[in-house]
Amino acid sequence: MSKKRKPGQLSGTQKKAASAYAAHKKAAHKAKADSQSKAALKNNSKKPGASGAGKAGKADKGAATTETPDPAAAKKAALQASQRPPPPFEKTDAVLLVGEGDFSFALSLKQHLGVKDIIATCYDDEVTLLSKYPQASDHISALLAPLPPAERDPDEIYFTDDEEEAAKEAAKAKFEVHYGIDATALLKRRMFSKTKRKWDKIVFMFPHVGGVTKDQNRQVRYNQELLLGFFKSAKPLLKETGNVVVGMFEGLPYELWEPKRLAKEAGLTVKTSFLFDAREYVGYKHARTLGNVEGKGTAWKGEERKSRMFLFGVEAEWTVANRKRAKKDEDSDDD
Repeated sequence: MSKKRKPGQLSGTQKKAASAYAAHKKAAHKAKADSQSKAALKNNSKKPGASGAGKAGKADKGAATTETPDPAAAKKAALQASQRPPPPFEKTDAVLLVGEGDFSFALSLKQHLGVKDIIATCYDDEVTLLSKYPQASDHISALLAPLPPAERDPDEIYFTDDEEEAAKEAAKAKFEVHYGIDATALLKRRMFSKTKRKWDKIVFMFPHVGGVTKDQNRQVRYNQELLLGFFKSAKPLLKETGNVVVGMFEGLPYELWEPKRLAKEAGLTVKTSFLFDAREYVGYKHARTLGNVEGKGTAWKGEERKSRMFLFGVEAEWTVANRKRAKKDEDSDDD
């Protein structure tokens, strides 16, 4: 019988992968430094107006214009796009967002997907948040702004059925923003512990503890603890048919966090996962945990990384009971 691993306790394969990733990053940094040094030497050796440089420039320009896109890559991208499901949010959903950065994701849900019941929260206090993401101020103001009243056709004396329904939905719309909310301890806040309210979607986009340590294994453990704590905290607040939604980057070191295993450990089931396309959320831009990245020359490539969206749910009580009964029957048969 295999021992149950604790969050952050890596398997042998994971340890090898983490070591390989660390070596890869070190080699990449060295290669980048070497490349920059060579480029600097090359630039210093060039003379302004040299005929050789002019010819090289023309040759490069010609090469760029004759380059043709790869049909196979284009076909693969089109196939992936056709297989990707639409954003998993309905206009009638009650959505709770935790760990928001500049609140551009929450605003996109309101303005472009038509969600009318949103509580958006962040870990930072208001002063810290706005110092890290100045653009958040405009996003929050737009998020909290009431929906415009339903427009009536000037040729009609009364509202049509659709217009009347739109007016009712606008009147019921609810948008809130709360600061200083720990995603791993939601029930410690009265706004969650003193209510019987449940949510259709509880969302944590790109969870990350930030640059707590440069030690790869510790960083993995801290982020696993964050994910597991969030899953356990969100589960009691989720409707029986609702989803916990998590966005994460692909590849190392993120795959070492094992979100599916941690969700199961918290009592959630894995429903599906698919490639996340930020373009489907108009106006949304990924915000780093540490704040905006200023200037050039940074190693930050977040917007260019592939990422996935995971959907987790709660098993119905009868399903859990049936599984326990089946397990008990199996054990009886083995006796």
